Amino acid sequence: MKLLFDFLPIIVFFVAYKWAGIYWATGAAVAVAALQIVVLRVLRRPIDKTQWFNLALLAGLGGLTIFLHDERFIMWKPSLINWAFALGFALSLFGRTPLTERMLGAQLALPRAIWQRLTLAWALFFAFSGALNAYVAFVYQVTPQSLDADRQAIYAQVAEDDGTYARAVQGKALAEMDAAQRAELTALAPAQRQAAYLHKLHQDIWVNFKLFGLLGLTLAFVLAQGIYLSRHMPAADGDRESTAA
Repeated sequence: MKLLFDFLPIIVFFVAYKWAGIYWATGAAVAVAALQIVVLRVLRRPIDKTQWFNLALLAGLGGLTIFLHDERFIMWKPSLINWAFALGFALSLFGRTPLTERMLGAQLALPRAIWQRLTLAWALFFAFSGALNAYVAFVYQVTPQSLDADRQAIYAQVAEDDGTYARAVQGKALAEMDAAQRAELTALAPAQRQAAYLHKLHQDIWVNFKLFGLLGLTLAFVLAQGIYLSRHMPAADGDRESTAA
């Protein structure tokens, strides 16, 4: 349940993006993250420092995204927060108590070496997740050659057909656009239209990865951690007695 609560701003971002685009999605995610803090305070629940950090980072980068109309700022957010977590877990290895032991030590009794391995694993996982997001957001490119047949056809049509461009890039019918938006559309050169279409496809890929990719990786890693912990947890008294018998 806590994992779902933590991922709620990402889920809202995804839904709002599909409905109204990346800038409305960014504003919605900031609002939901702030609302989460308010709800926790009203319910008098503890608020982790990571939740405050996440809100500050989301509000800062989200604000720049909306104000400057540049989605690159919000695209950096998953990488920066994952790398911050990676650094926190890594630095705890040099202290008295590894971070995973601080988090789970009250529920589990494990050797110090196991806690250190778990902490290192989390540090590497967060570092990898941040790097993977940066790759998808800023290195990976959608090219005309990488498109399937249907998208190849749309890529050709957006260059000349206003209606196709409006649906594929703006996400709305041509009739829904006002006079200024239509004038801006018709002023675009064919190459600019096609570049905008490829950009939109890349944006879609990143948004899908942000939800399904990062969430899927996190769930898989948590499952792997559970399997690893089950192999190192001490046997229950009943199990020891049945083994002895």
